[in-house]
Amino acid sequence: MKVIVKQETIIKALNVVLKAVSPTSTMEITKGILLKTSGDMQIVLSATDIQLAITTTADAIVNEYGGVVVSARLFTDLVRKLPSGDILISTDEKHVVSIKTEKSEYELQGKDESEFPRVESEEEGKKIKIEKGLLQDMIEGVCFSASTDESRGIITGVLFEMNEGALSTVALDGYRVAVKREKREAFEGEDFKIVIPAKNLREAGKILSDVGGSDEEEVVFEIGENWVRLYPEGTTIRINLLQGEFIKYRDVIPKDNRIALKVDKNELQSAVERAAMIKSDGKNSFVRLSIAEDVVRVSSRGLEGKGQETVAAEKTGEDLEIGFDAKFLIDALKAAEDDVIEMNFNTGVSPSLIRPAGGDRYEYLILPVRLSTISA
Repeated sequence: MKVIVKQETIIKALNVVLKAVSPTSTMEITKGILLKTSGDMQIVLSATDIQLAITTTADAIVNEYGGVVVSARLFTDLVRKLPSGDILISTDEKHVVSIKTEKSEYELQGKDESEFPRVESEEEGKKIKIEKGLLQDMIEGVCFSASTDESRGIITGVLFEMNEGALSTVALDGYRVAVKREKREAFEGEDFKIVIPAKNLREAGKILSDVGGSDEEEVVFEIGENWVRLYPEGTTIRINLLQGEFIKYRDVIPKDNRIALKVDKNELQSAVERAAMIKSDGKNSFVRLSIAEDVVRVSSRGLEGKGQETVAAEKTGEDLEIGFDAKFLIDALKAAEDDVIEMNFNTGVSPSLIRPAGGDRYEYLILPVRLSTISA
């Protein structure tokens, strides 16, 4: 293989595929990146940790066809430190990778491309098209609620559910539930239910942001028997699905609520963020919401101090005192899209719900903490 590529061009491609490289993998070959020529004007870069595979392209001048696997960490670190401009990358029969610029020359020991796991597949699945911006919102709006404990199986994933033209994404971790919904005529007739690992889905969301382009551009979303593929511009992302039945999340979302509160989201979020600066037990932050008449009093207390502030609100129903893990509440408030939101409550020990003041485009359920945890 012998190619000439711009330093800034290959760095952009490396930043994409590196998201699939696991430095702790027990398979040494998956710590590498496959570089392979494609026609006369492109090279293809691929990386995989078996569960996630990413392939992308970079413009290049191809003088000799071929391919090689090179250390992802070493190759990327070296190329990043090279000056901008042309880089000549070539290999010999012993898979030694030569990297040359006008004033520098390095050699890295590579491996035969045949050792690299196959990341391409001729198998086809069901395809739908989703606007890039919408797909990013559906991912970012729920991923934070998925469990990060790998031993918890199916709830480390995000449910993608299409039903009668309505796409829902759902994530939960036992303390909170996040739901996003979007209805499109173009989705009708494409019902499905799959669970995608949240950690891999987050990386896919980052790539959607990195590839640029307008939010209205459509991304192909392809679903196979045990995988899903996304095709943002010039890139293919393949993720293995989680197997098993997702939690029946609808059963835990309250149908009726005794107390409704309309409040400015940004004002409440800012108040909670300030109160959360005082750690309740030196490590965790809990806040108390005291809801009465037309205000919400946000308060916290810890070893290092205490504080409170009020936020104007419109309340329907009785007064209430309730406590929350500040991080969980802040995460939900950040994800809520509207300036004015509705919060629903029943008692101080039952789950609360954050949703739009009108409609159900999103719902964020949070379990409260015991008020005895918060002495403020």
